[in-house]
Amino acid sequence: MLECKEGRLLRRNKGGSTTMKINVLLCDDEKDFLQRLTETITQQPLPEGTSVAVTKNSHSTSLSDRDLSQYQIMFLDIDMPERSGMDIARRVRELYLDTIIIFVTNYPQFSLEGYEVRAFRYLLKQEMEQKLPVYFRDALAEISRGEKGLHFSVNAESYYVPYGDIIYMGCDQRVIYLYTVTPRQNGDHFYGKMEDLARELEPEGFLRIQKSYLVNMAHIKKLNYDRVILSNGKELSVSRKGYSQIKIQYLAWKNRQWRTSQ
Repeated sequence: MLECKEGRLLRRNKGGSTTMKINVLLCDDEKDFLQRLTETITQQPLPEGTSVAVTKNSHSTSLSDRDLSQYQIMFLDIDMPERSGMDIARRVRELYLDTIIIFVTNYPQFSLEGYEVRAFRYLLKQEMEQKLPVYFRDALAEISRGEKGLHFSVNAESYYVPYGDIIYMGCDQRVIYLYTVTPRQNGDHFYGKMEDLARELEPEGFLRIQKSYLVNMAHIKKLNYDRVILSNGKELSVSRKGYSQIKIQYLAWKNRQWRTSQ
């Protein structure tokens, strides 16, 4: 654990974990159903150490990229007229977010488009009371199994950023700065050592391309001997002295990703 005046990196240990806060978005243009959905979810039991914050939205066009990046679970009405749940889900994936998406619909037909956006479940509105408790419990379990992210605190307030949201991290005089898919208003830096951070995050798909930069390999668009181009268009310099090893690490990671996708 790295202590500092303004903030610290919170590390998990084998015997326990930090408190996990899950943000849930409910988006449906039928306000009566949206209220029923909200009440049903807030009544669900939660695992120990878990808290849930629910946001309901009946105007899907108002959701910005910054808004979308805040949620770990989304219940999306697939049939909204101006901006459908499918439109929102596509944007979520374009932002490289690992959000669990549950489509809500009046129709029993299964949409093949769901595969495109990796939909977790389809919930028929007429079966909400029966099926939602199971789907919600499964979603929480999925997050617990796959929850991987950076935990840190700033001024005694805890923050969690999923690894998939982090494009890269930079270090300046022991201050670690986070550069994410959508810019963060708060919790965008903490004190720490890049050496310690690299040791902890390299097994999770991060690559130290030089002394001051740790990049998420999932966001690398192109790696050259002198620079790397990231998914947000940012170009960072690469250590020429260490390029050979950097390239080996990156190609090994890409090979693992290819094998797991087969």
